[in-house]
Amino acid sequence: MRAVQFLGNRESRVIERPDPKPQPGQVIVDMRAAAICGSDLHRYRHNPPEPGLEDRIPGHEPVGVVSELGEGVTDLKVGQRVLVYHRIGCGTCKQCRTGNTNICSGVRPDWPGCDCDRVPVFAKFCFPMPDDMSWDTAVVIACQGGTAYTPLRGLGASGRDTIVVTGLGGVGLNMMMFGSAMGARMIGIDPMPERRELALRFGASAVIDPTTGDPGKEVAELTSGGADAMIETSGHRSAHAKMHEYLRTEGTAVIVGLGNREPSVNPVDFYRKQLTMRLSNLYPEWLLPEIVNFVRTRKLPIHQTITHRVPLSEAPAAFRLADTFTTGKIIFTWDD
Repeated sequence: MRAVQFLGNRESRVIERPDPKPQPGQVIVDMRAAAICGSDLHRYRHNPPEPGLEDRIPGHEPVGVVSELGEGVTDLKVGQRVLVYHRIGCGTCKQCRTGNTNICSGVRPDWPGCDCDRVPVFAKFCFPMPDDMSWDTAVVIACQGGTAYTPLRGLGASGRDTIVVTGLGGVGLNMMMFGSAMGARMIGIDPMPERRELALRFGASAVIDPTTGDPGKEVAELTSGGADAMIETSGHRSAHAKMHEYLRTEGTAVIVGLGNREPSVNPVDFYRKQLTMRLSNLYPEWLLPEIVNFVRTRKLPIHQTITHRVPLSEAPAAFRLADTFTTGKIIFTWDD
């Protein structure tokens, strides 16, 4: 089978790998769609991996068709369309036992990666897709859609709220659509004009270029003193440092985007306004059916956040494009 390999320093290639075999409790999923996530780009940009680590296949947003059953699998069948929840955990800690594998406190098994033709996954993490759900919709939900829905749900987003989102990549663009559907007034902040234009299409009431003028002042003018909440998705240290500027007194900041381990927030800024800080890590496994239902019942066109569809053979060019921060979601596609 074909598989993507990261070579380090923004280089990648497509190589041939042996077809996987399912272990007990696993199935093989023949891929129909997979997506490039911002977190994939962290590995993509790093120095060449250590020996052995270069064999790790990137990608963690698989949707496809079950093609082979491993020993003990009885609740899935060959030919079934599935969305795979990728954040598998140790299976024994409190978080895993309560369906919160996204914050597993134990030792996680290695994720095999899905930027390949066929991927082995544990059957218990495969969610059968509704017949009326497209591959495009499912692949958006698999990671970035769910990641966008969860902090908005935690905030109780409604028509009472104005919410600022910094970073309008895949997650931020999905937040525009989900937040608007929940009734909130959404404001997007991003330096790239292409992404600001997409945000307006997907429900933003206003967008701001943080590289011109004073974005904090612009938000204050749009909101009569500051937003009720803001969600940071870019992971940039400079964006973390400005979160307090967008909020009213007693507002709430939610960090979703990571990417820098250096100190970035001055607690004094939060103290003065008595702000609340929260963090949101992907989404818990138990929430997936609710996310799917929300998208279906409200007929949200989250698939429109996809701006590029490419075959796996063009993965090197796709990762180079993703690294420009000018696109919506980029996905790899396979013929049915």
